[in-house]
Amino acid sequence: MFEKTALTTAKTLYWLAIGSGAVWLAWACFAHLPFWAALLLFPFALALAAMAGAPLAAGASFIGGLLVAVVVFIGRKATASSRSGA
Repeated sequence: MFEKTALTTAKTLYWLAIGSGAVWLAWACFAHLPFWAALLLFPFALALAAMAGAPLAAGASFIGGLLVAVVVFIGRKATASSRSGA
C-alpha cells in the first residue's frame, strides 16, 4: 500500500507540474510574440523546456509522493494502534 500511494501521488504531481509548465510556456510564447513567431518558436521551446524540466519535475514528484506515503503510513499506524487498544 505504501508503494501504491507514493506512486499515485508522484504521477499526479508529475503531470500537474509538466502540464502547468506547458501551459505557462504556451502563454508566454503566444502573449508576447507575434502569432507566426510563436507558432514557430513554441515547439522548439517546448522541447528544450521538457529536456530541462522533466528531471526536476520527476525528482520533486518523487519526493512529494514519498512524503504523502509516509504521512499516510504514520496515520494508519496511529489509527491501528488506537483501535487495537480500545
